[in-house]
Amino acid sequence: MSVQFTIAAKCSPEEKMLAMVERAGLKGVELYTDDAIIRQADSAGALCAKFPFRYAVHAPTSGYAPTALAEFVQAVKPETVVFHNIYWDDEWPELIQAFDKLPVKLCLENMSDIHEAEKYIRRFGISRCLDFEHYQMQHGGFPSGGATPLMRQTAHVHLTGYTAGSERWHTPIHHAPEQNGRILDLLVRAGYSGLVVSEANVKHQTQEEFDALVEFCRPWMR
Repeated sequence: MSVQFTIAAKCSPEEKMLAMVERAGLKGVELYTDDAIIRQADSAGALCAKFPFRYAVHAPTSGYAPTALAEFVQAVKPETVVFHNIYWDDEWPELIQAFDKLPVKLCLENMSDIHEAEKYIRRFGISRCLDFEHYQMQHGGFPSGGATPLMRQTAHVHLTGYTAGSERWHTPIHHAPEQNGRILDLLVRAGYSGLVVSEANVKHQTQEEFDALVEFCRPWMR
């Protein structure tokens, strides 16, 4: 089977960061946001339009500002918006409604339980963000053959250099080459076509690391 997904980096919407990602040869970006960033929709939209990326937006992990977030998303034009399950049950309907007319997939990331997204998927028709680091921390590892059905239900992927029992939290994909090579092959087999985001923390968001990410992921880049 051919590769349908796109390897992506995660970074803040800053021109110097996006320029580094582009120089490395990556074609996708997930944008970090917070309450201040989402209130700069016009400038973020103008900046992102300068770069030919497939975009995703990670919603703020605290606070509740559905209108501001929707305006940011409308300006940036991502394919997906990723949420943590931080909202009260009576906030979810208003949050979903804010994106009703926008052509974007809303995805809920697994945090402590891979099944926590199920009731929101059924109730609101949203999608799944499969975070492999969180999955491994819950299950003590990754079942190399058993997750293909889960991958087929997934619209967005977070992948890091973490392996069960290690301390490589939020390191780039290429920091666990053997494991992540298997995972990327499984995503190909599952026909996954979204972004595979190397969800590395700020200290790894350097030109050297972006270049190394591309070098490792070249067999899975279209």
